[in-house]
Amino acid sequence: MMFADRYEFIRLLGRGGFSEVWLAKDKLTNVQVAVKVYAPGMGLDEDGQQLFTQEFSMVFDMNHTNLLRPTHFAIWNRQPYLILPYCANGSTFKYINENRRMPEQECWQMIHDVAAGLAYLHEKTPPLVHQDIKPDNILINDEGNFMITDFGISSRVRSTIRNGQAQEQSGGTMAYMGPERFSAKPKPIMASDIWSMGAMMYELMTGMPPFGNHGGVLQKSGAEIPILEGDYSQELKDMVYSFLAKETWDRPTAKTIEEMTYNKLHGLPMTIKQGPVSQQPVQQPEPQPRISQPTISQRQIKQQGMELRQQQPYSGQTVVRRSQPVRPDTKKWYMIGGAAAAVVVLIIVCIAIFGGSSNNGSDPDIFDTTAQRYLNEGDSLMRVADQYMAAHLDDRYNEENGKVEDIYVSALRTYEKVLVQKSQLENPALGDLAATQQATAKSRLQNVYRELVRMAEEIGLPEYAQPLTDRAKAIETIIGSTGE
Repeated sequence: MMFADRYEFIRLLGRGGFSEVWLAKDKLTNVQVAVKVYAPGMGLDEDGQQLFTQEFSMVFDMNHTNLLRPTHFAIWNRQPYLILPYCANGSTFKYINENRRMPEQECWQMIHDVAAGLAYLHEKTPPLVHQDIKPDNILINDEGNFMITDFGISSRVRSTIRNGQAQEQSGGTMAYMGPERFSAKPKPIMASDIWSMGAMMYELMTGMPPFGNHGGVLQKSGAEIPILEGDYSQELKDMVYSFLAKETWDRPTAKTIEEMTYNKLHGLPMTIKQGPVSQQPVQQPEPQPRISQPTISQRQIKQQGMELRQQQPYSGQTVVRRSQPVRPDTKKWYMIGGAAAAVVVLIIVCIAIFGGSSNNGSDPDIFDTTAQRYLNEGDSLMRVADQYMAAHLDDRYNEENGKVEDIYVSALRTYEKVLVQKSQLENPALGDLAATQQATAKSRLQNVYRELVRMAEEIGLPEYAQPLTDRAKAIETIIGSTGE
């Protein structure tokens, strides 16, 4: 297939919701290139084409070792397209696709290269935030360097393409979006690229993003970063953890990461430059000396008039106190009394363990506390999903921001954890509340199901309708095939 009367498409390399990448032969130069076509098939109107051109004019002349720089930009049949160097090694998504884990040395190299590219973008005036760092957008060139692609594609451009095509965005981008991206008025900030890089590295090291397809929306609701398993050094794990810090000011900057990993790769100490606390989160602070309450440092029993010296930690002065000597017979009774007290404590513990549990370890208070925690988690998820639906009126079912039905399903499963132990609850009202909230979550899923079916029927074109149909079918097993 010929494109733009010059490029002969050989095979499809990848497809997203708003673009396709083809391996092609440039008939003019007889060189293989990668052609990235935006809004394939349908194209954009004049306003969309103008916006696309304006956006790319700002980034087209950027030149950095770790940026995959386009060699040509044009529009053909209303479809903007880029000509890029062809990277035969593909993207880092191949590790996920082949169910492989990235070796530690490659992890360090990748972190350095991606951070170097991001530092270059972030240091521009105004700073350029990538907004879509993920394995698919990190390519590997012939020299083994990691290259960032898709920079300069702003949210406005993505939204324009989606509206022009009337379709959903595929690909789990939500998995790489930090918690701040789910605020009432999210704005692209540089720290968001760092969180995305952390989620990407976590996935390349474990096979799954840290919060599944939900991304930072769960972290925003209070979820902790899952432990990073795998045969990796603690130094590397701690660095990835620092990228995934919930608060944006706790994450290192791209420049700091670049410098630290450069030192690591060249056998130098990974020291952190002096600067704001927010730029130094990787190295943990030295533990502070524990200040305890004043205690007796030494006791000397001499003759009548013994001196008891006690060092005070705050003032540094020695306080001398006088006390009566401990008589030998008194000391003996102290020992007998202490032994008796220990026996009493041991008896109480044994009664509590072996005889004092009438419910065989099923303490209703424990079950109630656990149920309340699950209720809180489910309610947090429901609030997040409801806020998402209210904030994204135009593209609430856009997969670029994640599948909202997955959040409702997570809430549904959380309420189920309460209902499983309902018979053991001391307060039955907790179980009733869980059942009510579960019904609410199921009702939300029914609405999503109906909307997905309706949209698939309206679009009509199989290649665009099929993803919506697949999502609807995934909900059927939960709410029933009729959606009732």
